Amino acid sequence: MKNEVTAKIYRAAVVGGGFSGLTATALLSERFGGENVLLLERNDRVGERVLATGNGRCNLPNVVLSPGRYHSVLGADVGYALGKYGNKSLIDYFRALGILTAEEEGRIYPRSFQAGSVLDVLRAEVARRGAVTKTQTKVTEAVFREGVFRLRSDGGETFGADALLLAVGGKAGKAYGTDGSSYGLALGFGHSVTPLSPAIVQLKTESRFCKGLKGIRQKGKAYACDGEKRLSSAEGDILFTDYGVSGNAVFVLSSYLVGAERPSLEVDFLPEMQETEIVSFLKQKRRRFPEIPTEELLCGVVNKQIARMLAVNFATDKKREAETLARAAKRLVLPVTGTMGFDQAQVTRGGIPFSEFDPSTMESRRRRGLFFAGEVVDADGDCGGYNLQWAYSSARCAVDGISAFLGGGEGR
Repeated sequence: MKNEVTAKIYRAAVVGGGFSGLTATALLSERFGGENVLLLERNDRVGERVLATGNGRCNLPNVVLSPGRYHSVLGADVGYALGKYGNKSLIDYFRALGILTAEEEGRIYPRSFQAGSVLDVLRAEVARRGAVTKTQTKVTEAVFREGVFRLRSDGGETFGADALLLAVGGKAGKAYGTDGSSYGLALGFGHSVTPLSPAIVQLKTESRFCKGLKGIRQKGKAYACDGEKRLSSAEGDILFTDYGVSGNAVFVLSSYLVGAERPSLEVDFLPEMQETEIVSFLKQKRRRFPEIPTEELLCGVVNKQIARMLAVNFATDKKREAETLARAAKRLVLPVTGTMGFDQAQVTRGGIPFSEFDPSTMESRRRRGLFFAGEVVDADGDCGGYNLQWAYSSARCAVDGISAFLGGGEGR
């Protein structure tokens, strides 16, 4: 970067106007005055990705919050941040901004069930605090020179700040500008980035069983498996597609299949029944209706097309049709061949290793005054509010760290 003279040196600059970046900007502006805080966002508007969370309803935190619901490549020490700024803190913060919440199956949403409500209050708070916000500004270079972080945008603008927070997201969701290129800003300060992979994403499976089921949605229980080992389970919707499976149960389990050597999804269409109960029911049904074909024996129990698929593939011996259909309905194994990739993924597995920053302040161990928040680091949560929780918790810790680093509230 050339030796330009920067007109104004801000107390803090935040790169990335997503959930964590907006939260941090609002809080930093409260502490240091908005005129001393700069938010830089590459998109036309800040927070666009927030609108896509929770199927447009913005699943904020989850009732059950545990470090065990988080994943990483090299180990994620999320306990401090979650303990200090957990789900109650998040709910209270948004209540203070004017948002009431509602619980649905353990997930907490804005009472309006509209992601736009959350984004509106974040944008309003940033504006109310007077933060300097610049959109359509992609930061392509960041250096530390003469005691100041100096940034350059793709348009040639330069900015300066005493402290720098990178809340640039990961590689998932290219449509929102998170294409992975912003990791380069951290690399420039001597940081490394783990291998990256998509998580909370649709799964590609072998087509044998899914063929003809496109668009069929069935509630059930599914297991993420590596070979014969069950890694995790989830109940909810399973949506069959032309490439494999989707649905909320699949999104949850996809995170557990990253790195599996022999990944598969095991589907139980009737988790509330034992296999012996299903056998008994089907035998009784056969006695009462001896004329119906095997392909229709499970009709009225599961979706008709699923019933026929199970019959065609498994009930080849009519004498044991009840047993084979019951077994198939309780344990349909779908070998996983891949995912729909980063463009369709909700989060990124991997990022800046926790060993390279202080998890209690989110401050870099490579460069004092440099901080991180959100998806850019090597931590991703389960589907169900865990990632917005991490975005919030890590942003709060980063704001505390920046405040301690800058030593208080007055701007230049």
